[in-house]
Amino acid sequence: MVVGGGFILWHTPKSTSVTYEREAVPGDLGNTSGKDLSQTAAVIEQSDTGVKEIEIQPGDTFSTIMEKIDVSAEDQNSILAAVQDVYDFTKLQAGKFIHVVFAQDALASVDYDLNDDKKIVIKNVDGEFIAEEEAVEYDVVEVTKSATIESSLFIDGGAVGLSDKTLVELAEIFQWDIDFSTDIREGDSFSLVYEDRKTPDGEPVRPGKIMAAKFENQGTSYDAYYYETEDGVAGYYAANGESVERQFLSSPIGVGYISSGFSYSRVNPVTRQVTPHRALDYAAPHGTPVVAVADGEVTVAGDKGGLGITVEIRHGQYKSQYAHLSKIASGIKQGETVLQGDVVGYVGSTGISTGPHLQYALFKAGAPINPLEADLPVGESLADAELDNFQDIVDRYKVKLEAN
Repeated sequence: MVVGGGFILWHTPKSTSVTYEREAVPGDLGNTSGKDLSQTAAVIEQSDTGVKEIEIQPGDTFSTIMEKIDVSAEDQNSILAAVQDVYDFTKLQAGKFIHVVFAQDALASVDYDLNDDKKIVIKNVDGEFIAEEEAVEYDVVEVTKSATIESSLFIDGGAVGLSDKTLVELAEIFQWDIDFSTDIREGDSFSLVYEDRKTPDGEPVRPGKIMAAKFENQGTSYDAYYYETEDGVAGYYAANGESVERQFLSSPIGVGYISSGFSYSRVNPVTRQVTPHRALDYAAPHGTPVVAVADGEVTVAGDKGGLGITVEIRHGQYKSQYAHLSKIASGIKQGETVLQGDVVGYVGSTGISTGPHLQYALFKAGAPINPLEADLPVGESLADAELDNFQDIVDRYKVKLEAN
């Protein structure tokens, strides 16, 4: 077995936000004050354009940065008043950049990069400062890559030039169909089309989103295409227009392997008797995070005898159970609502157990079902009115995916 998801970070798909900081601008930093700036804002002044680029240093505040480039206290206060409802400038991060533009000796604008995709811009409009969040503009080229699994998703994907960020996103797209901790095999393959991005001056930044992807896993092919509806709802859909997202994740754990499957006649490793084992055992390191496979309400969060520390979650007519935990995650208690991907506990060996593992069980209308074979609810499909436009997207990217 080739484990493909050894360091996938499980998260809540609906609320995850990851910040990727830009690299510092190369070259010497001009010292405009004649002072030692090693512990203060590093300033690059471009006199022909009236632009000052400031790299934020540890300990910097907005005021100390502005004082270094002679921005008046009055303008500083006006900027802070304008931006307070858009972003908290007390949270400026060292290593990022602020750009200040002057026009005819007056402060024209200030912008701060939140991440690779967004920035805060404060503009001087007829003497009044106005702040807003804007998208960062890049030169974007779509790139197609493909690989065959010989070692792991990350090793083989990295060998063809794909970043960890893009590979994590690939695993996230298909996580409802493929358990990347147990399902990946040597000979599996994938192709994807993603956005390669550069700044207008040609500096490379983190890659953008995946536009289309195909994954061949154990002889089964899965595909996904990025599409934004007329209402502005974006997501990934299979070629038939069905969302790749499902009500249930394929696995509650990101690492490990299935050490004991769903069976009605298993030899119990403790009692040595043949008894049903209507659950899946995932062998994994002590402390490995365990996540909710679907949105739901916590009905059990505590010790449950032979099952040890256990969390149970109700999802309508379904119930998921996570047993033998070492501990329960903070905030997880009876009556609380959780979202798919929320961490609910950590792998342990409490209760009747021979070693660290997660026992994961799924029930429908009170009866245990095999999570690997159950016919679980599928994702929503695109509306008929969207299908023609979506089919154009599929036709365009399918050619690229199949050419590699």
